[in-house]
Order: sequence, then structure tokens, then C-alpha cells
Amino acid sequence: MVKRWMNTGVVAIAIIILIGVTQVYAENAEVEKKGSGTEVAGLEQLLHTADAVIKHADQWVIKWQVAGHGYARTQAVKLAADLGLEAPVQDVRTGHDVYRSEGEVGMSESPIGLLLNVASTEQDEYYVIVQLAGRAKLDRQALLALHGQVEEAMTENGLKEASWNMSVQGKLSEMSEGNGESSTIDVSNIVQASVGIKPGEQLAALEAKLFCELDMTEVERYEDVATASVSYQATELPLKILSGSHLLNMQLAVHQVSGQDDARVTVGFPVITIEY
Repeated sequence: MVKRWMNTGVVAIAIIILIGVTQVYAENAEVEKKGSGTEVAGLEQLLHTADAVIKHADQWVIKWQVAGHGYARTQAVKLAADLGLEAPVQDVRTGHDVYRSEGEVGMSESPIGLLLNVASTEQDEYYVIVQLAGRAKLDRQALLALHGQVEEAMTENGLKEASWNMSVQGKLSEMSEGNGESSTIDVSNIVQASVGIKPGEQLAALEAKLFCELDMTEVERYEDVATASVSYQATELPLKILSGSHLLNMQLAVHQVSGQDDARVTVGFPVITIEY
């Protein structure tokens, strides 16, 4: 099971590690297009699924990735232009040339961060990572439009094998507006963000909610004092990854943050790719 991957805010880590992790993901990942036959339709479905367990999410991360043949700089310049980003800046990480550009899209109150990394891996080969990241009060229509723009840019630049994944994160409880009292996030009255309840018990309540929404089969489970995580096969979801002999479509985790009363919930499709 993929556990505690890199925090999206730390994108300047050693690029060779990043390439290695995402290449393994891309080699195993397989995207099934459903609904209207577009990646945007798949994203809408995943956002709806995430809403079932996280009513007030405060972080969304989508990562597109693909390997390609040719010159990294040439591809980076083309992709940056198609995505409305500034010309990429060259850097060197662990001996590899990396071309990077980033910007923001949408509302000034809560814009969507857009990051492009194109790293040379071998001679005439490169690896592309495009990351979309949003915070609370996300403009979902802007996210859907940007997701479609990335898909189009990948296709037009000969990167039709690009795959993507999504992780959504929020607190298990939120403060009610106006009265300052703690309330659950529309999962179950038995779920309370208190130190006395174990993450595994909180996770069980979230699972009960999801079982009303999806036909799921548990594949892998992990639990310790502060964290509970489970991965599922849910064939109606549009993304999947091979883990051993099993196909995974979704991962759900509850983590009790040290020194805080509120637990943190993370859901990933097909697995979680941010720190939980």
C-alpha cells in the first residue's frame, strides 16, 4: 500500500526520487474512461465520491504524469504555452535537467495552483508531471475546466498515455458556523473528532457511509495508534492501479494529528499520493 507520499508543498525535493516513484505509478496505472468518455467526467465522479466522506475538504491534488521521447526542454516549452504558463525555468536536480513552470488559475480568493515539471531521464527521454492543487473554497468548475485543458494539452503534444490520480483531504469534524460548537461532517452521529475515539473506529464510520454509495471490496488495511488506512477495489470508479495481484480503485485514511483534537481524513483515487 502506498503510505505517506510526499506533501504537495514540497515539490522541490530530489527530482530523481520523484521520477522513480511516479514512473512506478504510471507503469501500473490504467485509466478507464466512463460516462461521457472524458477524463472530466471521471473527475466529476471522483469528486462526488469524495463528498460522501469529506463534506468540508481543504485540499485537492491532481497529478498527471507520463514518460516521453524527445527533448525535455522542447516538450516543456510546448506544454507551458498550452497551459497558459510562463516559459519554464531550467534547473538541475541530481544530475538531471528539470524544466519547471508554475502559476495560478481561477478566483483570487482560492486559486488553483498549476505546476509543470519536465525532467530529462535518459538521452532523448523525459518525464512529465503536471500538478493541480486547490485549497478550501475550491472553484470546482474551474478545476474541471483546467483538468480538461491538461488532458487536451497532453494529447496534442503526443502524450496520450498520460495517467492521473487525485487525493482529497479535510478534517473529520468542522466548527459549526455561528455557534462555535463542533459537529460531524455528514458521516454519522457516532463519529466524533475526539481523542478518546481511535482512528480505526472513525474509519469504520466513514466506510459505512461509503458502502451506501459504492460496491466496494476491501483489499489492504493498515492501522496503528494514530492512523488507520484501507484500500478498496471499486470497479465502478474510473481509475485503478495494480498492487501485487489486486486492482485498487480507492484508498481511505484517518490520521489523528498530534496535539490536535480533530482527525484528518484523506481519500485517494486510486491511492493516496499526499501525506496523510
